[in-house]
Amino acid sequence: MKKKKLVFEIQELDRRRIARDLHDTSLQNLSHIIHKLELVSKYMDKDMIKAKLELASVSTSINQIIEEIRMVIYDLRPMVFDDLGLRNAVIGLLDKAKRLTAIDVQYEIDEITSVNETFELELYRILQECVINVCKHSQAHFLIVRLKNHCEHVALTVEDDGIGFDPQEARKKENHFGLFILRERVKILSGSIKIDSQPNMGTKIDILIQKD
Repeated sequence: MKKKKLVFEIQELDRRRIARDLHDTSLQNLSHIIHKLELVSKYMDKDMIKAKLELASVSTSINQIIEEIRMVIYDLRPMVFDDLGLRNAVIGLLDKAKRLTAIDVQYEIDEITSVNETFELELYRILQECVINVCKHSQAHFLIVRLKNHCEHVALTVEDDGIGFDPQEARKKENHFGLFILRERVKILSGSIKIDSQPNMGTKIDILIQKD
C-alpha cells in the first residue's frame, strides 16, 4: 500500500510539473500565434508583404512550440535513462543546461548503486527541478552539482552564485512553485533538504536521501 501511495504522489507531482511547463511556454506561445494570425488577416487586403512576414513568423513560432512539446514528452522519461542509466542521464541534463545557457556548469556525479528504478527516476527529477530553478530564476554565472553515492544514502549538493532569495519568503510566493515541488519530491523519498540562500549571496541546496 505504501508503494502504491508513493507512485501516486510521484505521478501527481509530474502532472503538476507538466501543467506548469505547458502553461509557461507552449500555451502562452499559442496565444501569441493567435494574435499574429489576426494581424495576418488584417494585412491580407492592405499589405501582402507584411502578411507574408507575419506568416513566416508564425511558422517559426509553431516550430518552436513543437520543439517545446517534444521536450516535455522527452522529460517524462528521458530515453538515455533507459539506455545508459541514471549517471549518464544526469550528465546529459547538466551538459544541456551548460549548452543552452550562459552558466558555467561543473559537476561530480557518482554511479548510484543499490537502489530501485523508482528511486533513480525520482532522484533524477529532484536534480532536474534544482537545475530548472537555477536556469530560470538565479541569474547565476556558475553552478556546481555533486551527486555522491554512499553505502546507506545518496547526497546531492547544488550550489550557484546567483541572486539568491529569502527561503522563508519564497514559501509564500507563487513564482517559487518549483521549490514546493522540490520539497515534495524529497519528502516522498523520506529525504531531508536544507536550502541556504540570501539575497545577492547565491544558493546552496543540500539533499540527503536514505537508500531502502
